[in-house]
Amino acid sequence: MSSVLPFLITGLVTGSLYALAGLGLVLTYRTSGVFNFGHGAIAAGGAFCFYTLHTTHGMPWPPAMVLTVAAFALVGGPLLELLTRSLGAAPAAIGVIVTVGLFLAVTGVLNQIYGATIRQADQFLPEDGPAVSGVVISYGQMITAGIALAGAVGLFLFLRTSRLGVAMRAVVDNPSLVGLTGQTPARVRRVAWMIGSGFAALSGILLAPVLGLDATLLTLLVVQAFGGCAIGLFKSLPMTYVGGLVVGVAAALATRFLTSFPLNQIPPAVPFLILMAVLLVVPVRMLPGTRTLPQPLASAARPLNPRMSAGLGIAGLVFLLLVPALVGSRLPVWIDAMSSVCLFGSLALLIWTSGQMSLCQITFAALGATTMAHLTGNGVPWVLALLLAGLFTVPIGAIIAIPAIRFSGIYLALVTFGFGVFMRYVVYPTSWMFGQDLSASAERMQVGPIEAQTSEKWHYYVALTVAVLTVAALVAVNRSRFGRLLRGLAESPTMLGTLGLDVNVTRLLLFCVSAFFAGVGGALMSSQYTVSATSFNPIQSLLLVAVLGICAIAGTRLILTTVLAAVFFSIVPGYATSFDAEAQTLVFGVLAVVAGLTIANRDRLSAWLRREAAERAPRVSHGPAAARGNWTPPWPSAARSSQERELVGGRRS
Repeated sequence: MSSVLPFLITGLVTGSLYALAGLGLVLTYRTSGVFNFGHGAIAAGGAFCFYTLHTTHGMPWPPAMVLTVAAFALVGGPLLELLTRSLGAAPAAIGVIVTVGLFLAVTGVLNQIYGATIRQADQFLPEDGPAVSGVVISYGQMITAGIALAGAVGLFLFLRTSRLGVAMRAVVDNPSLVGLTGQTPARVRRVAWMIGSGFAALSGILLAPVLGLDATLLTLLVVQAFGGCAIGLFKSLPMTYVGGLVVGVAAALATRFLTSFPLNQIPPAVPFLILMAVLLVVPVRMLPGTRTLPQPLASAARPLNPRMSAGLGIAGLVFLLLVPALVGSRLPVWIDAMSSVCLFGSLALLIWTSGQMSLCQITFAALGATTMAHLTGNGVPWVLALLLAGLFTVPIGAIIAIPAIRFSGIYLALVTFGFGVFMRYVVYPTSWMFGQDLSASAERMQVGPIEAQTSEKWHYYVALTVAVLTVAALVAVNRSRFGRLLRGLAESPTMLGTLGLDVNVTRLLLFCVSAFFAGVGGALMSSQYTVSATSFNPIQSLLLVAVLGICAIAGTRLILTTVLAAVFFSIVPGYATSFDAEAQTLVFGVLAVVAGLTIANRDRLSAWLRREAAERAPRVSHGPAAARGNWTPPWPSAARSSQERELVGGRRS
């Protein structure tokens, strides 16, 4: 018992902080309908702000903690409520894009200000305490658990006894009825976001002395509260608190008993294993928000004229063929872009067509990269190894399709992200993938005159050929009957079922095809340079979704967004040498938030632009330009009579 007690105590203390973060997360999700993937980033921000006040400026820890929590609650809460309210009735996938962008933006800001190196945070709570069975339980651990418990009890009493708390519980079920009672739903949600932001900041402050000040590590650790939220079924606050304790204790006991490799890699992934197990076992009807049908992330743009499409394609291909003669020593940047085309194409096919969300796409690429390295290292011909690398990821894609059969939206995003984290900690270090040195490298193509092993130019043309074939395959899939089924799947799965089509098989094939192209992209990466496990961190999957979401502002053309995303992700950083990983995280995160809000409010923005054009038309028609006879109305409605404009305006209002 004495050997287990230290781990049990540590698990209870850490679990209480998971519970605290989970309470805020569930509260904001239930009141706003938006699941905040940036919750962990808020915790990291709170930890760094507390560090600045307490360690850098010497402020005593009690006022530093109060000021930090109050600042994040009073400032961050209303901002987050305004941000999520701006999403309106947008599909859940847009909420994922915006909150993932928030995650990346906050992490990027922290890395820009404090640097990416880990800082040691001093333990500000007392470390001495009484001994139980020879194990010292510090007063700091008692205070930490007590703060978390007090927060949970206080929130429970607030929701049960206060008028605002009762309204906060009611706004989940029917916001319009809450308005009839005199409470403003927006105000109720604002208070919920203030509580959630304060809880997140407090959990980050209390976790920092144990983990150190690392923005990414703190963010991911608080994300482990997702497991506790799953035990609470994303709606029960008491069960979420219990779930946080269960997650903390389970992870700590796994550290005690799973000591041999590779089992000793499991403890960090325990919360995500619990998350996946709950979501795969619990009946879907018990999860909030599962009645909403999947929708495409954004409305598709009008198709281009076939002649224009062919002309642009030919011009682009000619330019790419001339790239080796134009770019000189930056040719490796363009080679990397070819692998990005395959990777983004796999994700765009998944999101733009069927409305499904995947946050483990980089994991498929890692499987392709390591398979390619193993096969070419054992003498398998390059082309065959490339095909096998893609095919090897297909069964994994089929496994991921299982939760996609049950649900979509945030729950599918959570399961896929949890799968990526599990692979990162448990499977990556094994000999099946990167091995304990966490790196892999594949041979390049050598067939006849093609000496890609020693020639960057030949390797570029090989990668270009693979990228062009991938684009052609995506176009063929999108225009085929299967592509029409995928678009129908996004609009109404029920309708497809009534027509006698097997919706589950369609989802299964979709994830298999997507995994294949992602695996091919990863295989190209390992052929270009030695890749490491850090190159395929689960955070990269969030970055891929953010970049692809940015490219959706102009619409969701499959190939156009794929190419643009590859340019932003690979070519722009390759030429802008100061655009390092931290800057990319910040910029892509901010742009993803802006893009998500733009997509969510596209109809309102279009209506506003039409009204502005209609109102300006009479003024411009009597101005100098009209007197010179070289003015034409900027909008068809601008040329109408005033009576017609009033009628149009009345209908729009």
